[in-house]
Amino acid sequence: MLLSAWGCKKKAPSQLQSHTTTSKELLIYCENSMVAPLLELKDTFEKNHNCVVRIQNDCSQNLIGLLNYSKRGDLFIPASASAFSSLVAKTDFHLTDTVFLGYNHLVYMVKKGNPLNFNGNLNSLLKSGYPLIIANPETSSLGYETKQVLSEKKIYEQLLKNVVALTSDSKGLVKSLQNNQADIVINWENTYFINGNNNHIDIIRPLSAFDKPIPVYAAALSCSREPTLAREFLNLATSASGENALRKYGFSKREPIIF
Repeated sequence: MLLSAWGCKKKAPSQLQSHTTTSKELLIYCENSMVAPLLELKDTFEKNHNCVVRIQNDCSQNLIGLLNYSKRGDLFIPASASAFSSLVAKTDFHLTDTVFLGYNHLVYMVKKGNPLNFNGNLNSLLKSGYPLIIANPETSSLGYETKQVLSEKKIYEQLLKNVVALTSDSKGLVKSLQNNQADIVINWENTYFINGNNNHIDIIRPLSAFDKPIPVYAAALSCSREPTLAREFLNLATSASGENALRKYGFSKREPIIF
């Protein structure tokens, strides 16, 4: 079987041209699945701090490459902590401050109405032969975490037999369901709550294989030109209004209790 990979497109350095403004600027690098709650906080922060907040979003490896090229950036907010290790290994920067934002989950996503009546049982997924699309572990936190949990169950290589494509991150997975390129995808739960995705897809929670919360953090960077602003944004993200914004998109500060 031919396994295709939808890689990240390289970003041109011109994307980091400065705004013509006298305001201070806060530059945030975040993975695509983290954009929506950050936009909820952006306007409030800009008004309260008389600054411009720029959000650069992409898959984690593109972001790290762009950050390493530009040597600019104040905050890094990936979809899981795994990307921090990659950032430190591939750049000259380190994290000067980190805060816990909440938990996200890996879930199955299927077409609205679950026409295949998939119940979340991993064994049935392995046997069914349903076309499956997952994220690339080399490009995103989503792909890395997906591979980790499936490898822990010693089924990653076996599951790849059903995988028809790898996406760079969460962004293309819902579209693959809508375009009939896959019957099932493994994605971050929070993507269900953005862009009207809940009108097109249903979530099926894993019965056991990877039903565990994955913590999400935000970090200030050693290359920050506005370390005070960066700290203030972290404060906002962990405030009551920050928690409300994150909760709106499926994040929770409390780890679920499983009986």
